[in-house]
Amino acid sequence: MLFQEHRKTERQRAPQLDAYYWNGANAVPHSVRDISATGACIVTEERWHPGTILMVTLQSTNEYIDARPPLSISVQSRVVRWGTDGVGLTFLFPSKESAFLHGADRKAFVAFSQSVGQGSDRSGF
Repeated sequence: MLFQEHRKTERQRAPQLDAYYWNGANAVPHSVRDISATGACIVTEERWHPGTILMVTLQSTNEYIDARPPLSISVQSRVVRWGTDGVGLTFLFPSKESAFLHGADRKAFVAFSQSVGQGSDRSGF
């Protein structure tokens, strides 16, 4: 599928993150190919139509983070593209104007990204 590049922030590779979503069956982990503060690309065979809204749980697979169980966060997301490599998502963070949104807010997401230590300076995504 052809699409225009709409990314607003630089994506980082995310080899130590899995994504979970519910599709009517048991939730299984899907690799997160890359991620930024505004979206991610998930390696999956699902091909939702652009505009589809879904809740995605991101979970760290790094078992060495402070010897804690894996960290996770749920973020409401919108499909922006799909291709042979998976599905591109943009994150939808709730605000006072969008009270209908559920999932983590931007502040919680930033704290999650810093906790999982993505990036060489541990500054997050």
